[in-house]
Amino acid sequence: MNLTDSLDLGEREVVALVGGGGKTTAMYRLCREAAARGRRAVASGTARFTLPPGRLTSPLLVHRDEGELLRAVRPRLANAGSWVIAATGLGSKERLLPISNDMVAILAAEPEIDLLALEADGSALRPFKAPAEHEPVVPEAATLVIAVVGADIFGRPLDPTWVHRPERVAHLTGASLGDRVTAAMVARVLCHEEGGRKGVPAGARFMVLINKVSARRLTAAREAADLLTGSGVQRVVLARVREEPPVVEVRTA
Repeated sequence: MNLTDSLDLGEREVVALVGGGGKTTAMYRLCREAAARGRRAVASGTARFTLPPGRLTSPLLVHRDEGELLRAVRPRLANAGSWVIAATGLGSKERLLPISNDMVAILAAEPEIDLLALEADGSALRPFKAPAEHEPVVPEAATLVIAVVGADIFGRPLDPTWVHRPERVAHLTGASLGDRVTAAMVARVLCHEEGGRKGVPAGARFMVLINKVSARRLTAAREAADLLTGSGVQRVVLARVREEPPVVEVRTA
């Protein structure tokens, strides 16, 4: 099963990815899968984001002026099965600068765009996080919000080496800094209104993607997934997004 089917994506979607442990890889994978089906897709962010690793396989469009950016995007999506990366500039550490919520709304209304996939927060390359006060930047146009976590976090210490903003995780879960990260801790953060569900627009669907699920991590990933579905999350995808096939299994409420 591919990632698109596992997430039950519709013909037109605005997908916002939050959390850590594979947002960028999942975003670009969804765009490639959309293009393979003859659809048109745009990858971008409402927070800073990075290019896909390796050779660039789609046009990178960078314009500070969003009107110019829109005019650059349109002709690149003239043909079915095309996708682009859109940004408003180049920032530090080779990160791309985000688009505004107004630009998200414009792109979401474009008839040529079937999928708009967005990174909506940062994680400092950590597999697990809880959001700060100013994040995530989930646009009102989002039809689906996906909270992402890396399964390599299970059993690791709740500290800055492994967790982005560990003090926020401790606050949401009642854990202490230095505690081992458990499936219950991960599930608690991801389904919390100040955690993975923070900023989800009314009417948008919410799902969880547990990435980097190896055979050794499968038991903990399943435990977290069952806790999430038991807490009302309708769909949890266990995956290895960089690999083929990318999906290990899907757990539903």
